[in-house]
Amino acid sequence: MANIFSFLFRKKGIFTPTKKFEAKRKKEKEIYLKFIKDSSSDIILRFQKLEQLINSNDYKLRVTELKNNKQYKKSAEKENFDEYSKLLKNKRVKWYYKTLREKNFKEQQEWEVTFEDDFTTIELDKSKWITGYYWGNVLMHDKYVTSAEKQFFSDANIIVKNGTLRLITKQDSVRGKSWDPLSGIREKDFEYTSGLISTGQSFRQQYGKFEAKIRFTEAFPLINAFWLPSEKMFPQIDILKTAIPKGKEVSCGVHGKSSNNKIENLLSTIKGDTFIGRYFVYSLEWSPQALIWKINGTEVHRETRIVPNEPMYISFCTILTENPNPNQLPAYMEIDWVKCYQKKEF
Repeated sequence: MANIFSFLFRKKGIFTPTKKFEAKRKKEKEIYLKFIKDSSSDIILRFQKLEQLINSNDYKLRVTELKNNKQYKKSAEKENFDEYSKLLKNKRVKWYYKTLREKNFKEQQEWEVTFEDDFTTIELDKSKWITGYYWGNVLMHDKYVTSAEKQFFSDANIIVKNGTLRLITKQDSVRGKSWDPLSGIREKDFEYTSGLISTGQSFRQQYGKFEAKIRFTEAFPLINAFWLPSEKMFPQIDILKTAIPKGKEVSCGVHGKSSNNKIENLLSTIKGDTFIGRYFVYSLEWSPQALIWKINGTEVHRETRIVPNEPMYISFCTILTENPNPNQLPAYMEIDWVKCYQKKEF
């Protein structure tokens, strides 16, 4: 059955513009940091202490006694109340409690960063990323691709510049290893090269939020992918995949075993904008109960039938399963930043 979100997002331009979305999140973070700083400030702590005092039964009884004896006006209790009343009108105190009521920083309050890269270094940080499939690094200390892929991965196709990582796909003759489930590893000639980065040897996480700001210049047959592999072939989670021509739709979903131990590919096509050539923030929120995909903060797909329950790692790549048109190359997948979060413990 078609996913309901695919039906809802037929209208073009339904997503919050990326700059506006990022500006909103930046503002929320600034508010949250200011709120946290103010929560331990002398003025807020003093106000809270006075508020607790003035609302206590002992204080109220003491005030009643002092007023009956006509001693209240010159008492410490009156001084405390006057100070409390003055602080109640203080702009900083009013802002703090208004912000506390509105809770416009829910996302900042709930999540903490566990991994991030904004690609501001001169070259790729090799302490975070490997540049080939994980099992090639582990078993062969070399790169390989699957037999269905027409490109080979090359470090020369990975460029970090001006705070952006670029994976380049181009026509290029190279010899490399190809893996087939039946015949195993063999050497072959490739006509195309591309790039891949992965945290397979540095970072894995079970549950949380995974997101990246990405744009791509070409879609299918160039399959640009932001995905989460696991230790085995399955499960896998596609956060973004450009497996549809023309770049007006993208896909997301999960590949894994159902309750009857059958491999299923539960995928959704996302419409609603022209994705090609434009930055969007693609994210996945993963809990034991559900997988929730979002684009610029708007939920586009939800899956509860297959929810992985093992640590997974981040991977970005562009692959070719068919020969592209010559005018499609060179093509670029650009990643401005990537972040992962987990729920804070309270």
